[in-house]
Amino acid sequence: MDSSEWEHIPVPSSVRAIVALNLHNYASGRNPWGNLKPEYLEKKGFVEAQSDDGLLEIFGLKQGWHASLVMVELISAKHIAQAAAIRLEIKGGQWRDAYMQMDGEPWKQPLSTEYSTFVDIKRVPYPSMIISGADR
Repeated sequence: MDSSEWEHIPVPSSVRAIVALNLHNYASGRNPWGNLKPEYLEKKGFVEAQSDDGLLEIFGLKQGWHASLVMVELISAKHIAQAAAIRLEIKGGQWRDAYMQMDGEPWKQPLSTEYSTFVDIKRVPYPSMIISGADR
């Protein structure tokens, strides 16, 4: 997170919602970016999503109708990036608030026209007691 080597990745102007996952599926097992071909992964510099790969999958949704079609797997979401951590810079303007949700918990993030708001997200691996069989 304290890297000076952040890569700037512009979000397409059509994207209205950004989702960062530490799993290879979303919303009850959906694969929001579809079945990616090896050629696509290689071209983009991505690897196949795995729950233990240490990467966050970042994708975008355009509008409510787009999210609905992604959920029924008729189209795919916009696959934006894979990263160990992300930093979102949200600039205020005509909107006073950004509606956010983290791990199912929603909040309203106030925005300013005078400065940017930054949201840092990183995947923190926690050992699972179920998988490891550890005793409490």
